[in-house]
Amino acid sequence: MDTSIYHALNNFAFEHKAVGDIAKFFAQYAVFLLVGAVAVAWLAVGREGFLISAQGRLAAFGAGIATILALLSVKVINTVWDRPRPFVVLHEFHKLIPHPADASFPSDHASGSFAIVGVLALAGKRTAAIAALIWAILIGVARVMVGIHWPSDIVGGIGVGLISALAVCAPRLQPYLDWANNLATSLYVRVLPPSLRPRSVPAAGGLGGRALPTGRPQFGRHR
Repeated sequence: MDTSIYHALNNFAFEHKAVGDIAKFFAQYAVFLLVGAVAVAWLAVGREGFLISAQGRLAAFGAGIATILALLSVKVINTVWDRPRPFVVLHEFHKLIPHPADASFPSDHASGSFAIVGVLALAGKRTAAIAALIWAILIGVARVMVGIHWPSDIVGGIGVGLISALAVCAPRLQPYLDWANNLATSLYVRVLPPSLRPRSVPAAGGLGGRALPTGRPQFGRHR
């Protein structure tokens, strides 16, 4: 089934130039636009302060951390299982974009994209999560269409991304995530021009609106 779906999507993109061109865009650049949108959401500031709520900024920060965790997980999996890409083992394929013959499973593009989707969904950002989900699905399908991934690579990437999101959003980790976000925000505010510095930075209260302790978390056991 993996090979059949691969050929169906890859042949369709090859035989329909317009579809192939769209697939090339999503396979190569769309993930950077998604990550960039998350970064801009966290960084965006105006004369009155940050342009999105403290809760929204915490969700964007968590999405970034989950993406990093997902990509690191992919690297670990790649060292355990160096699965050949379809254009390495198949006799018939259409490789529509250049790509090295490195490990294929899981897709790092799908892993990172769905890590963002997962955090936004768990944080209750419904509209943003739906938009990111559609974008992430298009990225995953495109990676198969251009001939560089098996469909199961995308499924594996989805799993890695969602597990990473669940890990970042775990209730026990919320104080640490909140503290790291506050620290990053404090450092960011210091480099802003004085005219753009927010007068106050309200606490987010954790992803999903859960109440969290304030201040720096205490690592290790108390004695």
